[in-house]
Amino acid sequence: MSKSVLTFIADTHHYSRTLGDKGKAFTLRSDSDQKCLKETGDIIDAAFEYLGNSNSDAVCIAGDLTDDGETVCHEEFREKLYKLKEKKKVYVITATHDWCCDRNPRRFEGENTYHDVPTMNHNDIYEFYKDFGINDSFAQYKTTLGPASYAVNIGEHVTLLGLIDDKNGRDSAGYKKAHLEWIKEQIKNATDSGRMPVAMEHHLLIPHITPLFTKGACSPDRERIINELADAGLKLIIVGHSHLQRIDRHVSPAGNEIFEVNVGSLVGYPAPMVTVSVDDKKIEITTDYLKEFTFDGETLDAQKYLKNHSRNLLSVLFNAAAQNDKKLFAQRLDALGVSTEKLGIAVALLFFIFRKFSRMSVIKAGKFINKMPFAKKIPQNSIDALGDFTVQQIAEKVWLNILDGAREQYGENSDMYKVVAGVFSVPVAICKKLGIDGNPLEIFTECERAIDEILTGGVLSNAELIIER
Repeated sequence: MSKSVLTFIADTHHYSRTLGDKGKAFTLRSDSDQKCLKETGDIIDAAFEYLGNSNSDAVCIAGDLTDDGETVCHEEFREKLYKLKEKKKVYVITATHDWCCDRNPRRFEGENTYHDVPTMNHNDIYEFYKDFGINDSFAQYKTTLGPASYAVNIGEHVTLLGLIDDKNGRDSAGYKKAHLEWIKEQIKNATDSGRMPVAMEHHLLIPHITPLFTKGACSPDRERIINELADAGLKLIIVGHSHLQRIDRHVSPAGNEIFEVNVGSLVGYPAPMVTVSVDDKKIEITTDYLKEFTFDGETLDAQKYLKNHSRNLLSVLFNAAAQNDKKLFAQRLDALGVSTEKLGIAVALLFFIFRKFSRMSVIKAGKFINKMPFAKKIPQNSIDALGDFTVQQIAEKVWLNILDGAREQYGENSDMYKVVAGVFSVPVAICKKLGIDGNPLEIFTECERAIDEILTGGVLSNAELIIER
């Protein structure tokens, strides 16, 4: 039985080392970013080598190709695309990072960060990447920004829709009415011809895990868009942007289902590569993860290296607090994108919390929490079972589960689940006991609900799925 096979990656965020890869300013930035910076070129090369030798008919990249739209990053990345194109068809879409929507390109020298870096104008993107989707397409929709959505047939079974969703006419992610109508027309044309339409856009239509985490990564019109796409006959959409690995299902009010695969960043943990195989009976989704890459002449275990890089995001905060260095703690927060100016006095509270728990064992922390009034008690045997871990190590495990879609699952009966869920039940219990309702209770209740999905992975597997046509 013939198949059409596509592999999707996302958020390659290629960073040119010519912009600086050492010094205090660069270290603050790189240590506070979930994805890698100076390693991106080598990670991408390793992934492209692997994909070039795979059984996929095409490699598809769901936006944010470059670090922040710097021209040199585009030029280096396109050369990598041309090399991959010698072995595979390559289809890309661009997104906000590719035209530097925040007008904040950066290069680093010593303790200084400079913003005088030439960037790619969004009007130039169409021509620059024409060889990777546009030239093979049979239909296009040119956006007001300049890039174009396109439709292209891949193999016998698939019509790929590469969709540019950077603007909806109201300065937000999404689509103008005419653009959405064009998309629905392409979906209908594909289904009428017996092909399976598969869409690729950058921004989310489902707030994966919890809106507290991912609402900002979604199109503001997400509910209307996903319902219209589902009712038009689209069953599968691939997105990026959040850097999380998730698969979720949505059912429109009319009863039509659609699945969204959120592909994590290729240059951050867990470096996923999602393959979609389509025949005349089903869609099969599987996920591979980059195994190794060579950096500065040394071959590295990609999963181990990227895990350590992601853990470091929490470590630098815990370490600054443990050293009682309030200035460094504040710098780390700012580098993470958490504005200390907006937090105001809350920075001191955060510093206290991180310092309090920076080196605390689970046994000591559990004893401390179980003494708190009103809270549900964490089972002592579960606390004892995790006694060799520190609070920081538990926090790191939860963080990795958020990123990788719970590759290591913790069921309701596990000690990890009981301890972590017990901790997150504390603020809810206190709010209810003290009669605090409204926004604080809603936020804490949602966090308590979300921790279940983070630990267990949710209803669906986030790595594999079969959808009947």
